[in-house]
Amino acid sequence: MSISDSIKNFLHAEKLTPSDLARMTGYTPQYIHEILSGKKRWNETTIQKTCEALGLEISVTKRKEDEIGEKGGVVV
Repeated sequence: MSISDSIKNFLHAEKLTPSDLARMTGYTPQYIHEILSGKKRWNETTIQKTCEALGLEISVTKRKEDEIGEKGGVVV
């Protein structure tokens, strides 16, 4: 799962919209929509502001063997 998918799932569970997230982070709604849709890339600052606004924390853990894709990509 990508960070965008994780954030979208969290927003849905909390009954928040991307526009709500934009207000919470100080970004424009268009920018948040573009990040969540994959048109723009996440950067460290955007991830940090998003996590702070939503009360989230990023954790890095080793995946189980069966979660590793053919190309060895990371699942978030």
